[in-house]
Amino acid sequence: MSEQIVSPDDWRSVMGYFASGVTVVTGWDGTEPVGTTVSAFCSVSLTPPLLLVCLDHNNPALAPIKKKGRFGVNILSADGMDVAMRFATPMETNRFEGFDFVHTDGGAPRLSGAPVFIDCDLHDTYSVGDHDILIGRGRKVEKELTAKPMIYHQGKFL
Repeated sequence: MSEQIVSPDDWRSVMGYFASGVTVVTGWDGTEPVGTTVSAFCSVSLTPPLLLVCLDHNNPALAPIKKKGRFGVNILSADGMDVAMRFATPMETNRFEGFDFVHTDGGAPRLSGAPVFIDCDLHDTYSVGDHDILIGRGRKVEKELTAKPMIYHQGKFL
């Protein structure tokens, strides 16, 4: 039996059919906040409270998060399109410049307007393919669960 190789375009298309929530993963590089839009996010365990996020090896937020050992997950609401785009688009300047956020005691910025924030310790990392899987252990959650969540489906924020 021969091995069939799926092209990156086909893989992106098929994986994009699965709807997911939208988050902004944040951290601190020691002098400035870092953050990136992430749809590869899910719960791993209830006891202990573990979650995972996946970041591309080339994502500028990855190294500071791994070095600091802390990160935050800001789950966006449906009206957070501007936030999702701001943190998904490569920018030459600090993405946080002029943006309202709270610097938590652990260093992970909590974005104003995000209905859910999860402050995490970096529990473990796995380098797989072109991404790192970051396992976070929840330290603290802040939630206001009245807003409709943002969804990512077939390359679009909904």
